Amino acid sequence: MLKDSTSLAQTIQTYARTKQLHRGKEFHAQLLRNEYPLCIFLANHLLNMYSKCGEVDYALKLFDTMRQRNLVSWTAMITGFSQNLRFSETLKTFSQMMVAGEKPTQFAFASVIRVCVFLGSIEIGRQMHSLALKLGLACELFVGSNLADMYWKCGVTVDACKVFEEMPCKDAVSWTSMIDGYAKSGDSEAALLTYKRMIVDGIVIDQHVLCTALNACSALKDCKFGRCLHSTVLKLGLQTEVSVGNALTDMYAKAGDMESASDVFRIDSECRNIVSSTSLINGYVEMDEIEKAFSLFVDLHSWGVEPNEFTFSSLIKACANQAALDQGIQLHAQAIKLNLDRHPFISTVLVDMYGKCGLLDDSTQVFHEIANPNEVACNSLLGVLALHGLGKEASETFSRMVQRGVKPNAITFVSLLIGCSHAGLVKDEAPLPNEPLLIKKEEGDFKMEACKKTTLWPSSSTWNTTTLPLRWEQIVGV
Repeated sequence: MLKDSTSLAQTIQTYARTKQLHRGKEFHAQLLRNEYPLCIFLANHLLNMYSKCGEVDYALKLFDTMRQRNLVSWTAMITGFSQNLRFSETLKTFSQMMVAGEKPTQFAFASVIRVCVFLGSIEIGRQMHSLALKLGLACELFVGSNLADMYWKCGVTVDACKVFEEMPCKDAVSWTSMIDGYAKSGDSEAALLTYKRMIVDGIVIDQHVLCTALNACSALKDCKFGRCLHSTVLKLGLQTEVSVGNALTDMYAKAGDMESASDVFRIDSECRNIVSSTSLINGYVEMDEIEKAFSLFVDLHSWGVEPNEFTFSSLIKACANQAALDQGIQLHAQAIKLNLDRHPFISTVLVDMYGKCGLLDDSTQVFHEIANPNEVACNSLLGVLALHGLGKEASETFSRMVQRGVKPNAITFVSLLIGCSHAGLVKDEAPLPNEPLLIKKEEGDFKMEACKKTTLWPSSSTWNTTTLPLRWEQIVGV
């Protein structure tokens, strides 16, 4: 026997929450068979149920048959399309809602802004931001958090920070988004400062924000603050969370504290996954403890953990540094067996490994098998050619690299100049393009890029950068 609308709505909510699509469909069919009047209230709950269960087409059919729709109906469809990655339909439905005269809610805005993140469309995102400001919703929690996240992921740091600071109320999600944004943009110090501000504001800490803060410590190799975070992890009883264990292992490994990294790794068998294992292996490699790295690699098989491209690249890198050709060949064979040999990370270190072990032909063969070599792969081959004193071949490789549209960096030119120097090349012998070159010195790193038309000088917009115009003759030194 059918009950009142409130009880029916609660039943539909249960099916939505537990993803019981089949039961939800049966319940909807029962309503139709009994000719129960499907009011907007119940229809909206059905829209939400179908969307949450991934059947957004069913939701759309119901939506199209509704004689009356309210703001909840439109928001349910917009959210449903967004959650099911139907991006164009999300934007279309939002526009239709505006034409229908409905004022968007913060949830509708949040859904559309998330679509902008997926599409990488900063233009539409800015339009949504302007509309939210006009409607007085830009400082709402859901809108502000998603706007800040969008600006971070689109690389507009200043706007991300501005939106965040203007939010009157901030929750753990918005704080975590800011910490993660700073960390991924390379400003790990700002990430940790934001974490400290979050603590001062009394925001509840969870495993997500701790993982993000630990990643920032990893980038800074800040073991001291990392230990403070570890204490917080223990205090909150989160040490058995897999993501936290992975982040702690990586932090200690990158800081060079292999004893602590190993302790965290072995405290719980659940933490012995490919992520933490690779972090530990990479740490051993960086600390030149190659035997421990290979011993752990052997243990992976007994634990049923399959190595990935990062595991192989770390170990092959170790073989390159130690000129351990036999182990390198074995790793190459295992990578082929797992269909990982064509992965860019592995191909690049194989080029370096074979070159440093004296097998130049194998090194160049691996390089030529790379479908679209990037600047890292090209730099690896240039380094090998320079090591063998093949300046002319290095110059020819550089020319092909530029022709393919691969952008050189400081490492490219260092390898190229070493190769020319070892080969004793002079201007007439080095087939280098005689065109202006721009060298930017920024924070101690030289960044160089060819300028086809004319030498560029720093504009008023250049920030903290020294620019030196040079030509190839000056770079080669002839």
